[in-house]
Amino acid sequence: MIDTDTDAKVNADGKLVLQIPLEFANQELEIVIHEVAEETTPTPEELGYPADFFEQTAGKWQGPPLGREELVECDRRIWDGE
Repeated sequence: MIDTDTDAKVNADGKLVLQIPLEFANQELEIVIHEVAEETTPTPEELGYPADFFEQTAGKWQGPPLGREELVECDRRIWDGE
């Protein structure tokens, strides 16, 4: 028995189109469908922040403008190649 996985999306009409590898041509197959839960972005509260944390802190820096130092050449590593 060979197992293969693929991802597909059902359209608004409830139709699912699957393209099966040719190695399965002219064979009887059992198709198993698993519903995939949508990923949700956790809220700031779920991440442990107070409800208005970002509104109170974002863009509130009052010191001198932040800058970035010039990049310098770093040591070569063996994975850098020749």
